[in-house]
Amino acid sequence: MNKSFYYPWVGILCLALLLSSCKQTGKSAGQKDEGSALTAEGFVMIPRHFENKLTVTANLLPEESVELKSPVSGTILAIHFNEGQHVKKGESLLQIDDRVWKAQVKGLKAQLIAARKELKRKQDLLLAEGASQEEVETARSEVEQLEAQIEELSVYISLASVPAPFSGKIGMRDLSVGAYLSQGQTIIQIVRSEQLKIDFSLPGRYISQVKAGQNITVASNGDTLMAPVYAINPVVDENARTLQVRARLENKKDWFPGNFAEVIMILDVHDSAMVVPSQLIVPELGAETVYIYKNGKAIKQTITTGPRNETDVLVTSGLTPGDTLLASGLMQVREGMSLKINKTVSESEL
Repeated sequence: MNKSFYYPWVGILCLALLLSSCKQTGKSAGQKDEGSALTAEGFVMIPRHFENKLTVTANLLPEESVELKSPVSGTILAIHFNEGQHVKKGESLLQIDDRVWKAQVKGLKAQLIAARKELKRKQDLLLAEGASQEEVETARSEVEQLEAQIEELSVYISLASVPAPFSGKIGMRDLSVGAYLSQGQTIIQIVRSEQLKIDFSLPGRYISQVKAGQNITVASNGDTLMAPVYAINPVVDENARTLQVRARLENKKDWFPGNFAEVIMILDVHDSAMVVPSQLIVPELGAETVYIYKNGKAIKQTITTGPRNETDVLVTSGLTPGDTLLASGLMQVREGMSLKINKTVSESEL
């Protein structure tokens, strides 16, 4: 075959194949663009109940707690309690040596008997003009001094037996029989915790939303209990701008004072609220937005939000019941993009 005839036909054939390939590629690409749509899940807005809650940390305080201190100095003669024991109010916990005081009282009482007899004799002599009024007053003064000394020692003797100031549990002791106690030295801690005080602080802006008698929820160790507020500090802390509040709780779960707790307080309740799961909101500079599925397109909608909790945000404007929000593909979606909702999901499925 003539080569000069062969080469032109080869070039024409290659050019035809190239043009056909480009045409097919262009057609295929056009079909992809024409039919391109983001497939995603939707979330339908249905009004529901929403509670605006405030959660703050709290301290669990015992109903009563005191470090019992020695009222007088002396040696410990006896200890009448065990560590961790429950004691009753007025029960003797510890006996301090009072034998010297008792002996002194015994001697003073004998002197008092003699002093009273002497006073009586002086009074009789005064009537018979055998004694002066001054002698009578001196004898009376002696009687009164002895009575005062006996009364003072009797107080020391009563203080030497240390009673429980209220019913409660005893803590750990670091003293033994025979140890010497100085006045004011700590003996033991006693705690009553059948009820607990819930001590917490609120930011100043919530002052108007807490009242005595209001119930709060207290959470600790995985359990929750209800407690009514009983006291509100009348002064706001000028440094932290917080308000101290206390509630009283029946300790049905045997919680230990000093443990960590959280207070959950309901500030207000909305019965038919537009509530959006927080992960469906796309934050922008100076605004919060969501994407709504409408007529097969993604419509960006600016919303106004109110209070929020761990999972949800209250929407005060920008949405209406029945709106379908984009629940997936939020990183790929753009305003006006074609959308295809393959299924609607509930909040628990998000």
